[in-house]
Amino acid sequence: MNEQQQAEIFLNNEIKVTDHRSGFVGKTGLVRKVMADGRTLEIELAHTGGMIVLLDVTLVSEVQEPTQFAKTEQSLGAIANHLIKDGI
Repeated sequence: MNEQQQAEIFLNNEIKVTDHRSGFVGKTGLVRKVMADGRTLEIELAHTGGMIVLLDVTLVSEVQEPTQFAKTEQSLGAIANHLIKDGI
């Protein structure tokens, strides 16, 4: 995937500034626009009173939602579990 495709994926999504070359490293924000060059993102940073910054797509990454995996086996209920076991 090239930078222009990555920028389009980030559009209207939450990102985090991850590259230490940026003074905004560690901050999160919402990508509002992709500039005409296809690489530069217009980002509204969170918790800054609406500060807008322009950053290259290579300086950011998508925000990963934390996932929690069940510690015990999932149960669909007695009938569904019975049907699944019979089908295997």
